[in-house]
Amino acid sequence: MLLRSVPIARLDAAGPSSTTGQSLDDSKRTSQVRIVTCREDVIPWRVERVIVSSMTADGSHSANAYQDRIERHTLDLLRTTPVEVARREGARALRASIPDADDASLACFPEVAIEIALNALIGFADGYSGEDLPRLIMRPPHELEGEVVPGNRGLHDNPDTCYRLVPLDGRSDFILDGRLGPAPATIFELSVLTSQWQTIAHLTKADLGLVPGRHFRIHVGRQPGPEVDCFLQTSEDAEMLLVRETLADWSSELPCRLSIESRARRGGPRPHDDPAFVESAARRVEKWFDQSIRLTRETLSRPANDFPAPVIRNEHGKLVTMAYSIGHFRIRAGEALILTLDPGSAQYVVAPITNLWGTTGRDLASGASWNSKQAALNDDGSFTCVLALDDPGVYNWLDPAGLERGFLFLRWAGLDPVEAPERAPALMTRVVPIAALPDTLPRETRWVDAEERCAVRETRVRNHARRYEELGHG
Repeated sequence: MLLRSVPIARLDAAGPSSTTGQSLDDSKRTSQVRIVTCREDVIPWRVERVIVSSMTADGSHSANAYQDRIERHTLDLLRTTPVEVARREGARALRASIPDADDASLACFPEVAIEIALNALIGFADGYSGEDLPRLIMRPPHELEGEVVPGNRGLHDNPDTCYRLVPLDGRSDFILDGRLGPAPATIFELSVLTSQWQTIAHLTKADLGLVPGRHFRIHVGRQPGPEVDCFLQTSEDAEMLLVRETLADWSSELPCRLSIESRARRGGPRPHDDPAFVESAARRVEKWFDQSIRLTRETLSRPANDFPAPVIRNEHGKLVTMAYSIGHFRIRAGEALILTLDPGSAQYVVAPITNLWGTTGRDLASGASWNSKQAALNDDGSFTCVLALDDPGVYNWLDPAGLERGFLFLRWAGLDPVEAPERAPALMTRVVPIAALPDTLPRETRWVDAEERCAVRETRVRNHARRYEELGHG
């Protein structure tokens, strides 16, 4: 198996208010990613610390139990003084980064600040096991042994994506064993990220030749070893293996089953966290808030409702096969922001709302995002969404749940990181009075009444929950 360098294509930027992805030229292909060639306020909970041993491919240890222990451990860490100080200082800085935040955004801020801290800790905690195993991240608020606990979302998560993470360091050496179900994710990506969140190795569904029901084994480590389907090389600076499965069709697609066979001794169980471990956790929380502030300031530097052309970037954990357009909206009663997303050569496109602090809301499943497999499409294959405070009667209503301000982290996925697409992804935006929508939207726009809206929401909420039920975390 050979390691090859692949240039990351970048889409050229276009004008401010009506943005169209341009063709790619060789001068833009500067970044490099290594791809392996394959053969085929304080939390009140008190939790008991539990020891867990390594998970094997035959499922002899429950992934559910390990996930629960990881989440208990994050709550333990959140209560320590160094982490609590880091959380409070980070929250204060994030709040100060948007001094003119509206009342609705401020109302959700305390919950968001806790989620960002837990988002940092969920990839750091190990359940006192000394083992680094796959854990589900970016979860909304949920129950843990009958008790409701905060979510751990942050950094503009995609509500279509099931995120799982394996912490890495210079000693990491394991086999990732997986099996796809009959309706696997539309997009399946594995990325090795450094401590600076640069992608240094990456595998896609196509690289692995994944089809429904396929069993795969990937060796992750510094040097090639066992005979497996693929070898994914890490580095001394590698911080995480991130597995992203984008479930575009919530009614049928489900995440795959993953487990790990460790090939290296990771230290074994320990009864408690020593001061050095807690300090490292606190530094990680600081880093997550710093990144949240960076994303906030960068995006707010553009005018409201002004979105850049979609572009591929190898930075801050972004996928090297995905184009992004990140902007912020500001709407008032009686106004509507119209977004038309042309997939170009992308396999999947999504328009998800996040609040001013970078997390999806509690009601994300009901209508705060639409993707190209859910939305009513235009005749040319694009889809048009309408973001408005009140229901405009459009099927593709992006419901901000009362937020006049927020972010849209638009994504075009499944692009080739080497070749320029035959048709580049494109985006057009416009703000109009709601009364002007019938004369402004495409003639094929699908309209709904209140009864159909209620049915659509109920179906979306039910279907979104299926991914957690499949993994035993419903």
